[in-house]
Amino acid sequence: MIIRISTLPLLFLALTWFSSLSDPTGQVTATDDCAFAKDIPVVEDYMRLITFADPYLGNFDADVTVIEYFDPNCPHCKTLHPIMKQVVAENGKKARFFMIPFVLWQYSVIQAEALFVAGQDGKYFEMLDAQYQAQQPGGMSLDEVVNLAKNIGLDPVKFKTRMERGMNQRMIMARREEIRELGVQGTPAVMINGKFVDGGSKSFACINELIKKEAAIKQG
Repeated sequence: MIIRISTLPLLFLALTWFSSLSDPTGQVTATDDCAFAKDIPVVEDYMRLITFADPYLGNFDADVTVIEYFDPNCPHCKTLHPIMKQVVAENGKKARFFMIPFVLWQYSVIQAEALFVAGQDGKYFEMLDAQYQAQQPGGMSLDEVVNLAKNIGLDPVKFKTRMERGMNQRMIMARREEIRELGVQGTPAVMINGKFVDGGSKSFACINELIKKEAAIKQG
């Protein structure tokens, strides 16, 4: 599928970056042991990973920061999404939640761009919900993404014009490299106060438990 964005040269310069992922999808399973990953270093200065362009859910002044890295075309991310929505509903007062795209494939860039464009009108999470609902092999075209924007109440003409400018693409690609440098190799990846949740602990119960533990640590 060809990405129909006016800044295509920037995307094709980055194509070689995508081929180096060893495992483009993470397993969303659950075990009785809720734990943080031992193979990814703790990120002590995790707040540097947040930008002003990133919308959040929950309590911004909370002591716990949860970051989910996802690709909108990742089937496992789609599976985790309703779980994370439950986690947000359960922990909205004790944590702040960020959902940040970590694009695994070239064709996902257009959808990541759409999230930030929709975010300009306060519709970031609505666009994310819509993309998961419409998830299909090979990603979505510009016209398909514009149609999603219309369905969530955005002006399709204005939205398409912003999309064609591709103002967020450089940031999306730079952030992809930043996330990879943390040791993340696939999605979904969930970080709580700089600690990545183990692959076998990406369940509602485990993520809840780990958030509570981090909140208790912060409270002394």
